[in-house]
Amino acid sequence: MHSLDNSLRHRWILLRWVGYGSQNGVKRSLNDGFLNKLGLVCCLDKCTISGEHPRFSKFKNAGRAAEQQAKRREDAMERQRNSRFDHFNHTRKLAENEEDDEEIIDAERDHQEEQEKPQDLRKKRYKSRYADELMLSEWLVDIPEQLSSEWMMVPSPVGKRVLVVAAKGATTAYNKAGKTITQFRSRLPGGHQKSKGSGVYTILDCIMDAKKTFYCLDVLAWNGMDMSANPFDFRQYMLSSKLKESPEISLSSKQFPYRFLPLPCCKCERALMEEMMRNGFDFELDGLLYYHSGVVYEAGQSPLVGWLKPWMLPEILNVTVPEKLVR
Repeated sequence: MHSLDNSLRHRWILLRWVGYGSQNGVKRSLNDGFLNKLGLVCCLDKCTISGEHPRFSKFKNAGRAAEQQAKRREDAMERQRNSRFDHFNHTRKLAENEEDDEEIIDAERDHQEEQEKPQDLRKKRYKSRYADELMLSEWLVDIPEQLSSEWMMVPSPVGKRVLVVAAKGATTAYNKAGKTITQFRSRLPGGHQKSKGSGVYTILDCIMDAKKTFYCLDVLAWNGMDMSANPFDFRQYMLSSKLKESPEISLSSKQFPYRFLPLPCCKCERALMEEMMRNGFDFELDGLLYYHSGVVYEAGQSPLVGWLKPWMLPEILNVTVPEKLVR
C-alpha cells in the first residue's frame, strides 16, 4: 500500500508539473484533457533518458510508451503551428539577461509565499535566468513512418550539455540548471570586446568536452538574428554556413581559449546513417540525437527530439554499427 501511495504521489507531482509548466511561454491548464494528460505524463516519465529505454527495460512497456510518444508528437506539432510565442524577444532577453514580466510576477509570488512560512520551513530559492532553457531529448521509442524523409541524425560527443551566450563582450556557458560553467572571450559575434554592441549576441546549444572544445548542436541566435522559430533543418544549414564563413571560430589561442566546431548531420535514411557510423568521429561518441526537421527550438523535453545509444541502432532502427560500438 505504501508503494502504491508513493506511485500515485509521484504521478500527481508530475501531473502538476505538466499542468502548470510553461510550453511556448503559455501556461497550460489542468482542464485540458485531464485524464488523457495523466497517461501522457506517465509516458513522459518512461521516455526520459535518465531512465532505461522502454525497449530494454525489465518492465515491458515499450508498446504503450511508443503509442503515447506518437500522440505527444502530434500534439507538439499542433502547438508549434498555433504558437504565438515571441521567440525573438525571448532570445533577446536571454542575451541581455532580462526577465519576462510573467517570470518576475511568479518570483514575487513565490517569495511572498515563502515569507509566510515559519522561519524553520523556509528554503532558499534561486532560479537562474538561464535554467531549463535547453531543448532536451527523450528516448526514441516510437519509430515515425516518415523517419527517413522528415528526421535528421546528429551524433553527440561525450561532455556537458551547455547553453552558450555570447553578449556584451563576453561568452558564458551555462549548464541545464542555469549555473555558470565558465566565462571567456570567444570569436563568436558578441563574445569579445571588439564585437560587442547593441543587438549583437549569439546563443548556441553545445556539448562542452574536457579539451576546451564546444561541439555545436543547434543555434538559437547568431549576431542578433533570432533563429529559434525556424525549423531545425534551416537552423542546421545556417549554423554550418556561419561557422564556415568564420573559420577562426574553430581555432583556439591564448586570447580565445575555446573553439567551436560543427557536428555532422544526415537524413535518417538507413544507408546514410550506416555510412556516418562507419566513418567514425573525431570525438568520443555518447549517443545519437534524432531531430524532426521541422521542430522549432523550445525549452524542455521534446517528443520531436529522440535519443539512442550507439548499440541500440541495430535492434531499434535496423542500422548496422561498427563492432566496437556494440555492447
